Amino acid sequence: MGTWIKETDNAIYLMQGNTWLSRITKYPSTNNPKEQTIDVTGMEAWFLRPDAPSAMTIALGTGAPEPEQWVAPPPPPPSATSGKTNDAGVEIIKSFEGLRTTAYQDSVGVWTIGYGHTSMAGSPTVYAGMTITTAEAETILRQDLNVFEAGVTQAVTTATTSDQFSAMVSFSFNVGLGAYQDSTLLKKHNGRDFAGAADEFLRWVYAGGEVLPGLERRRKAERALYLSQDYSQYL
Repeated sequence: MGTWIKETDNAIYLMQGNTWLSRITKYPSTNNPKEQTIDVTGMEAWFLRPDAPSAMTIALGTGAPEPEQWVAPPPPPPSATSGKTNDAGVEIIKSFEGLRTTAYQDSVGVWTIGYGHTSMAGSPTVYAGMTITTAEAETILRQDLNVFEAGVTQAVTTATTSDQFSAMVSFSFNVGLGAYQDSTLLKKHNGRDFAGAADEFLRWVYAGGEVLPGLERRRKAERALYLSQDYSQYL
């Protein structure tokens, strides 16, 4: 929608569509009431704009009503999350990942340690026989969370509560950022279909074509957190 100039009996307006962005009021001459004068210095900025007006409408003496002032739409509300997983999200991740201080191979043979840490998430590299302390596991988890928090933050395009954000971090921590970023769950969330997005969690419960009870409970916990409901019953 381009900008243009409209002149009426009372003022000259910089228009956007049918509403005005800026107005220059006309003042009658003290010795000739029929003479209209304006201060044109304010027009300079109009013509320096990248979308400078290219046309002018003159409506003197037509009795046309004064246009309404253009009001900018309010900015979208800021995200309620700081970009960090809240305590509830961390609790879900810890509960379902479990703590292992000695390296083990997961169900598909990937070496894992701590709270579900693998070499794919970054350092430290996990190897057979590796051991860590509980404190080290906590540090590694927080380090891993930074990766998934950044991925979720980058993917989300709508205002997001702390619970929604944390549920999606837990989800992506489990299924991977690639799967999360391509998911219908994310599409529905960004489309503000929050009820639909919440139900999408429950679709990710299969492994090898079968429903895994552990995955089902995790998805129910994440869904409950996403909806700011009681998730603890599923832990």
